[in-house]
Amino acid sequence: MNFLYFNPNPDASTFKSGKPKGWTRDDSSIRAICAATGSNWNNIFNKLCEIASKHHDMPNSKNVINEFCILNNFKYCTYGKPIAGEKRLTVKQFANEHSIGTYILYLRNYFICIKDGCQFNTVELKNDSVYSYWKLR
Repeated sequence: MNFLYFNPNPDASTFKSGKPKGWTRDDSSIRAICAATGSNWNNIFNKLCEIASKHHDMPNSKNVINEFCILNNFKYCTYGKPIAGEKRLTVKQFANEHSIGTYILYLRNYFICIKDGCQFNTVELKNDSVYSYWKLR
């Protein structure tokens, strides 16, 4: 699995190392969608806000992300609850098994993009568990 630092947040470039002081990961959904679609941060944020407003939900909620993804030609897939004694697939395992294609992964309250086996994110995650994902058709 390869890793590429990716942060399309317009404010990120004004801080040393592209990471603002006190940076939170609350925009991981927007960053992951930007990496997967090639769209800019403001455009994705506005589209998510439209969906969120319609449902009275937050733009980074899984339900809002799911609706956005379905409307934009992504297919939702889930692993469900693992069998007792088995572990969930890790990000590294997922990337190695899905070396072709574009995916938005849902970890635990965090989203990342895997594109052709490469992780696009602000931090490299290898051992985090994958709960579900959307695949670009």
